[in-house]
Amino acid sequence: MPDQPAAAGGTPAPRRSILFVCTGNTCRSPLAEALCRRLLADRLGVPPDELASLGFEVRSAGVAAFAGDYAAPEAAEVAREFGSDLTAHRSRPVNPELLTAATDVIAMTAAHAAMLALRFPGLGPPPTLLSPDGDLPDPFGCDLGVYRDCAGTIQFHLDRFVKEWLGT
Repeated sequence: MPDQPAAAGGTPAPRRSILFVCTGNTCRSPLAEALCRRLLADRLGVPPDELASLGFEVRSAGVAAFAGDYAAPEAAEVAREFGSDLTAHRSRPVNPELLTAATDVIAMTAAHAAMLALRFPGLGPPPTLLSPDGDLPDPFGCDLGVYRDCAGTIQFHLDRFVKEWLGT
């Protein structure tokens, strides 16, 4: 990008640094991250691993996450069904660095957004809910059908964000 400022190390700073936030960072936010990567890559006509070179960074974290947990097996299976891959995903807790680096923070529930504001006042952009209709229910512990419904809902709402980010 011609007018993109350089970050430390001379690499271009991300035009968009997107952070998805849920509770444990094993179900909803990793699905949102993976589906967002796929959707952005498809719209830009590149593989997901080239998004950074185009100024897009997509991450996820949890307000009550333990660092290093794998994505829930059901989330990984559904991600595959949707053309994404969560095999390399490891959970991480939200931290000040992730928030201050983000241009967009997208929370799965109003409680997640409230927790961010309480624990990290003034850091990062104000969180936006993924769904303007309210909270996205946690599929943790449910069957694949519930995970598929969750992923479908995430994909539906991501379309709106991606259109805005790409100016289409």
